[in-house]
Amino acid sequence: MAIDTLIFLALVGLAAVTLSLALFVPVTHPRLNRTALLKRRVKALADENREQGQASIFRTKKLDALSPLMRQLETLPMMERVAFSLELAGSRLYAHQLVLLVGLSTLVLSLGCWLLWHNWVLSLILLLLPSIATQIKLRRNYYQRLSLYEQQLPEALDVMKRGLQAGYSFADTIKLISEQMPNPIGREFALVFADINYRKDIRKAMTSLLERVPSISNMALISAVQVQRETGGNLVENIDKLSRIIRERFRFNRQLRTLSAEGRMSAWVLVLTPFALFALIYLTTPSYVAELFGTEEGQQLLIYGAVGMVLGTWWISKIIKIEV
Repeated sequence: MAIDTLIFLALVGLAAVTLSLALFVPVTHPRLNRTALLKRRVKALADENREQGQASIFRTKKLDALSPLMRQLETLPMMERVAFSLELAGSRLYAHQLVLLVGLSTLVLSLGCWLLWHNWVLSLILLLLPSIATQIKLRRNYYQRLSLYEQQLPEALDVMKRGLQAGYSFADTIKLISEQMPNPIGREFALVFADINYRKDIRKAMTSLLERVPSISNMALISAVQVQRETGGNLVENIDKLSRIIRERFRFNRQLRTLSAEGRMSAWVLVLTPFALFALIYLTTPSYVAELFGTEEGQQLLIYGAVGMVLGTWWISKIIKIEV
C-alpha cells in the first residue's frame, strides 16, 4: 500500500505540473493560428506549396545528408508531419530519431513498471506518458520560439526600412536582416533569402515564411509586401507604420499582463491547493488516505475528483487567458 501511495503522489505531482504548463500560458503569447482567418490563410498556402512541389530549403538540405533508405523513411506522410513539428520547434532532430527515442522510452518505462509492480493501470499511463511529454515539449518550444520571433520583428522591420531607404533591393534587405539579427528571426529570414535565390519568386518565399511562422504580425508584413509588389505604393512607409503598431501591441500586452497578475496568481492557488491539502493530510493522518485507496467508494471519489480538477483547471484557464 505504501508503494502504491508513493506512486500515486508522484503521478499527482506530475499531473499538477503538466496541467500548469499546458494551460496557464502567459497572456503575452502571440495570437498564432487561433484566428480563423489566419488558419484558412496558412492552410491555403500549405496546399498551394504542396501542389507546386515546393519544399523547405532547410528540409531539403537535411534529407540530402541521409542515406536513400533513411530519406525514403523521412518522406513518409506521418514522418513529414513530425518533421514539420520539429522544424517549427527549432529542433535539429530527424523525425525518425524522435520516433525512435519516444518508442524506446515508452517500451522501457512500460516493461519496467510491469516487471516491478505488475500494475497494468500504471503501465498503461506510462505507455502514453512519453508521447504526451514530447508533444508538450514541442508545443512549448514552438510557442517560445514564435513569441521571441514577434519580439524581434519590430527591430527587423527597422533594419528593412533603413535598407530600403539606403537603396538596397528587397532581397538584399532580407539578407541584411539574416546577417544582423539573432535567431530565430535571423534563421527564418536566411531561409527566405535562400528561397528567393533558389525559386526566384519573392511571393512564394514570403508565403513559406508565413506557413512556418503563422502569426498576425507576420501576415501583415507579407500582405504589405505582396500588395506593394502587385499594385505599387510606399513600402518604407507601410513597414514603418507596421513596426509602430507591433510595438504598441507589445506595450499593451505588458500592461495587460500586469493587470491580470492577480487573476493568474489566484488560478495557481486554486489549482495547487487540493494537492497541497492531500500531501498535508497524508503526512498528518495517513489512515484517511488509506480509506481512499483501499475502498471502492474512495477510489470512485478519486476518479470524480480527478475529473472535476481537469474540468475546473480548463475553465479557469479560459477565464484568465486574454488574447489581444
